[in-house]
Amino acid sequence: MKDSMSNVDIRLILPELRESAEGAFIKNVYQYGDIFVLKIYQPGGGTSQLLIHPGHRIHLTEFARKAPRTPPHFCAVLRKYLREKRIISVKQHELDRIVTIEIGDEESSYKLVAELFGNGNMLLLDPKDTIFVAMRYKKMRDRDIVPKALYEFPPARGTDVLALEPDSLQEIIADSNANIVRTLASRLNLDSLSCEEICALGKVSSKVMSPEIDSQTLSDLQMGLADFVEKLKTGVNEPNIVLDDDPAEDEEPEFIAFLPFRFELYKELPAETFDTFSQAIDEFSGVSESELEDEQEQDALSREQKRLQRIIDKQNEGIERLMAKAKVLRINGELIYSHFTIIQEVLETVTKARSGGVQWDEIIAKIDEGRQQGIPSAQLIQRIIPSQGQIIVKLNGTDVTLDIRRSAQDNASLAYDQAKKSESKVEGAKKQIGKTQEKLDKVDVKAAEPEVKRVPVKTRKKRWYEKFRWFISSEGFMVLGGRDVKSNESLAKRQMGANDVFLHAALHGAPYTIIKVPDEPPGQQTLEEAAQFAVTFSRAWQDGLSSGDAYWVNPEQVSFSPPSGEYLPTGAVMLYGTKNYIRRMPVELAVGIILEEEHAIPISGPLSAVTTQTEFYVSVKPGDVKKGQLVKEIIIRLKGLVPDDKVTLVSQIPQEDMMRVLPAGGGKIDS
Repeated sequence: MKDSMSNVDIRLILPELRESAEGAFIKNVYQYGDIFVLKIYQPGGGTSQLLIHPGHRIHLTEFARKAPRTPPHFCAVLRKYLREKRIISVKQHELDRIVTIEIGDEESSYKLVAELFGNGNMLLLDPKDTIFVAMRYKKMRDRDIVPKALYEFPPARGTDVLALEPDSLQEIIADSNANIVRTLASRLNLDSLSCEEICALGKVSSKVMSPEIDSQTLSDLQMGLADFVEKLKTGVNEPNIVLDDDPAEDEEPEFIAFLPFRFELYKELPAETFDTFSQAIDEFSGVSESELEDEQEQDALSREQKRLQRIIDKQNEGIERLMAKAKVLRINGELIYSHFTIIQEVLETVTKARSGGVQWDEIIAKIDEGRQQGIPSAQLIQRIIPSQGQIIVKLNGTDVTLDIRRSAQDNASLAYDQAKKSESKVEGAKKQIGKTQEKLDKVDVKAAEPEVKRVPVKTRKKRWYEKFRWFISSEGFMVLGGRDVKSNESLAKRQMGANDVFLHAALHGAPYTIIKVPDEPPGQQTLEEAAQFAVTFSRAWQDGLSSGDAYWVNPEQVSFSPPSGEYLPTGAVMLYGTKNYIRRMPVELAVGIILEEEHAIPISGPLSAVTTQTEFYVSVKPGDVKKGQLVKEIIIRLKGLVPDDKVTLVSQIPQEDMMRVLPAGGGKIDS
């Protein structure tokens, strides 16, 4: 799941931002928690809104939010120095996730710097580029964010992919022992999703290890990189939101990613296109109804009608796609059976050569030679994809992909099994359409009723990651944990990217834990926090242990298939290779709240992580106080910590929301 803009996204959205913002006057600045909205007026072009969420996103927004009653101090300073000033330029620093907005005139100007990486930050620099005010002050290994200090950009990392020579890829990946996605992400200054897309474009497995890349795979990778760079140079084209085609029962399809153009990686999934990239990001991120202006609240039913109808349309498209896929798979199975003997010959020949130690380059050369000699089996082969262990053959004019590790019989059976799986999804999708239609019918009825002035219920829109256990590490990494067998499986199969880190407590009854890694790898601090998180939410809590061990591995070490002849239970995984242990992690938790304008959001995690998110928290350890009573005691403590005008927000936290951030079993507040 994508929840923040990459450096590539920022590069591509700049033309939209410049068109609306450069030359415009800032009429006001609003702050909603960590989100800032600049209301800007372009002479001759009207008013628009520029949204900046440090650590996450920058784009134009069409949502008209209510103005907060009292601006926070940082926002008040921005208003004082930026209102009625002209925006001179909007620039991205190199290919980093940093946007600099110069404001003023040619004689004197301030710079508003939005850091969109890690925990994020927003700074106002004076005309000499010294830090006038910052959202967050901190001292780091390579630079300091402190008042009156000269602002320094973070150290450059990696090679700019747009300046990369086509034939330099081999040099880029040389000496790397990591998988190809992690290698590209660290050496090309790209996010992991973009690196996975490069692999998908080149039909290269995202889990292939860099030392194992042969000349054919390198050539495929170069092709994928060239295609990706060409798309970047073309710019935004059909910006879209990718939807999940297999939502959980009773749930609407969730958003998976917002993209500036179609990704090969998601070609099998439904997508909703938008006129601009800003609109796609705006819709993906959303806004709660309680934040909207009254005029937009009255229009909420109309928006909901359109939203539900769009979902139904996409679900119908998904059914058509699944049926078409099933048809193709059945045809492939039939083609394999009708060419059974020659297919088996192809597979056995390649398998025998590989078992004998013959390199892929030599195999491909011999196939080319056989094709020239008119050997029928060689003429069938269109392409070999070494990194994925696949051969593409042409049968009766149709390209059919074969798994080299399977026999002809097994390949045919696999095609039929996949066809059945697609067909079974159709039935589930039809049920989902029925449920969505019921919701739409109810909204239609409500919309037809005479308008009655209602007091809006201030319900909070949950973030996508809240269906898992989660926290933000002190280094700004999202850490996710499973809640049960089903969410464990979803986490490992659907959420884990090739650049992420997989953790598990070294005992039974523990959740899968994933560190989401968009680009640079996490430091030891994040690894230890995630390890403590995994241990704390394991059986260790219920068993009253004071500490426990955990280990981490890379995604390519995680397999969902059991060894031949063995059985793997639902949700279970096989781990291969070395496990990196982190010993004696304390079984304890900090439980706190993040205060927003109209909500208090409960959070939990290791103390070192939670304290970077909030100053309102309590420490909790395993104990004998039942969970329901423990929640009440935590609420009482938190109400005593927050300002008087925020006590009501804490009181309004649903008990089930607070219970969801605690481990199963009793506990006690550590006083």
